[in-house]
Amino acid sequence: RTVVHICYGYGIKANTDWKKTLGGEWRQYEQTFPLLAASQIGGVSLECANSRVPISLLGLLGDKDVLVGAVDVANEEVETPAQVAAVIREALRHVAPSRLFPCTNCGMVPLDRELARAKLHALGAGAALARQELSRPR
Repeated sequence: RTVVHICYGYGIKANTDWKKTLGGEWRQYEQTFPLLAASQIGGVSLECANSRVPISLLGLLGDKDVLVGAVDVANEEVETPAQVAAVIREALRHVAPSRLFPCTNCGMVPLDRELARAKLHALGAGAALARQELSRPR
């Protein structure tokens, strides 16, 4: 099973400077996502935390599994479980729960080990919070 990871890069100066040139809303994936939906890949991993990509574009991925980056690895702020759950909740408006997999925006290699551990803890707690909300009777 093949999953494609798409991101705008780490928080290094060259990337953050380049991102400033892209405008307030990044709609480039409007053309790419339908092509990915029609492809043989099994899923797409996308940065969604602090992203300027409209999360509604996830709906263009059809029946693909979607790995939703709910933790930003380009800053040193540790997300709260509520912040993580909010990203997941918004993504669930466009992706079926059975196809949504919360994750980090990208790899955590540049982060201090304790910071990475704290961010992963927030990811787990936020995913649990979202799961609780999903399992409540409506």
